[in-house]
Amino acid sequence: MNEMIYRIAEIKDAMEIHSLMEQVYEQLDDQTLYVCDGLSFVQEHLSEKGFGLVVTFEEQLVGGLIVRFPQMEKDNLGLDIGLPESELCHVAHMESVVVHPDFRGRGIQSKLLQKAEEVLKKDQYQYLMATVAPKNAASIRSFENNGYQCVKTKEKYGGFLRRIYLKKFH
Repeated sequence: MNEMIYRIAEIKDAMEIHSLMEQVYEQLDDQTLYVCDGLSFVQEHLSEKGFGLVVTFEEQLVGGLIVRFPQMEKDNLGLDIGLPESELCHVAHMESVVVHPDFRGRGIQSKLLQKAEEVLKKDQYQYLMATVAPKNAASIRSFENNGYQCVKTKEKYGGFLRRIYLKKFH
């Protein structure tokens, strides 16, 4: 019986992750639910500004997660919730999660979040944060089932309404 394989993404996975992001975005009835990152964003976060996780089934990429370390950048979600500047280096963004449409409903997003936390356990990150479209019930459920709490709702990414989720870690 074939099983899903979860692993840390490598830079060579960037093109395939980005391709899945584009595929998912193009198939959405409501494209305000998901902001598709560019290939260069994926590449730089796999190599230096964070890390990624992928899940494969029968050697096909069926899901991915980009974890970003925003540090002192102006879009650090910690700023949105009033964290002091001294804490911003302890924020990690669950930046972009994507699951192939044929594999939805199998808990992949939830499992990716859990795997990311396993990786982050050894680091200084105390605030795990994410944004979710208010109409994206599946993502809301995944984050809330994994202990994230909605702490604010505001416009992000050029005017898209988003819930900001926080999980205090450690």
